[in-house]
Amino acid sequence: MKEQPVSQISRRLIEAELYGELYETMSEQFDKDKALQVIIENLQKSARKAGKVFAASVDTPNLGHFATVVEIWKKGNAIEVEDISINGNELTVKVTRCRYQKSYREMGLPDELCTLLSCSRDEPFAKGYSDKLSMFRKTTLAEGGDCCPFKFTWD
Repeated sequence: MKEQPVSQISRRLIEAELYGELYETMSEQFDKDKALQVIIENLQKSARKAGKVFAASVDTPNLGHFATVVEIWKKGNAIEVEDISINGNELTVKVTRCRYQKSYREMGLPDELCTLLSCSRDEPFAKGYSDKLSMFRKTTLAEGGDCCPFKFTWD
């Protein structure tokens, strides 16, 4: 994946401001549920595309290469990872601090957006990387969990 001109966290904060304004405008024109659905669809489409771009940066996409995305996510002190490991066809990542969701709240974005802007991208990003990759996460920091326990499985 080519180096981005700004860190991932900087990019997400710029996007969050725009999504916040878009959500406000759409909510004035139709109900909030519809506005959220449009935003989720856009976030997931964008994430899937980003996963494909990341996969294209290596000759053969694989779980080891996919795990390197965590370093991109960490840049700018954006997340803290307590544990990352690959065991066979499983990658586990335990995120214990997330500046993304904290920053969204500090920006004054509605709670319903704070939980979506980053979290709803993770699974589509993985699927965009490879249809062989599945993601499971039972909770998130944004939802009030004490961590984001990711498990990615390469089938």
